[in-house]
Amino acid sequence: MEPTVAPEESRAQLVGSLWWVTAAMALHELEEWNIASWTARNFTNPTGISDQAVWIGLVVVTAIFAGWILAATRLHSPVAIAIAALPPVGLVAMGNSVQHITWTLLFSEYAPGVASVLLLVIPTAGFALWQMLRVHRAFAPAIAVCAGLWVVAAVQVVATGRTLQPFQLVLQHFFIGVAEVLGLPGIAGGG
Repeated sequence: MEPTVAPEESRAQLVGSLWWVTAAMALHELEEWNIASWTARNFTNPTGISDQAVWIGLVVVTAIFAGWILAATRLHSPVAIAIAALPPVGLVAMGNSVQHITWTLLFSEYAPGVASVLLLVIPTAGFALWQMLRVHRAFAPAIAVCAGLWVVAAVQVVATGRTLQPFQLVLQHFFIGVAEVLGLPGIAGGG
């Protein structure tokens, strides 16, 4: 199967689209600045994570996402870039978007992060996925698998309802610990 556009052109367009997704995700993380109080209000098993611990987590998640895209965009081949960038774009950015939209619908209220998801993350990630398809049509099945996992993510959010999922609890406890090691309150109201 032949690529759909010239490699030099497809590489430049793909790399540009990936940096747009990265910027959108950074802005998305900024929109989540108050998610600790929202989580405490909406879930039956909150950890009590402090704003400071959340902010550390948001910075770390943004840095990991940006680092992954940086590593992917240093590759020469557009196909290699697309392979490396598919997980953060197709699973992390889009999967997290589905989670925020589902929470908003499930709880009938604004979930911190949903505005940036709708206005920035989904359009830029969708564009990046389209650029991957332009690099090579063989990405269609992988993107379809990602889309199937978005449905699974939405079903899982609905199924767990007002209970935080185990991976969310693990992450919150980790960043509570990081905050405390740094001398910041890890638990809301903590010293």
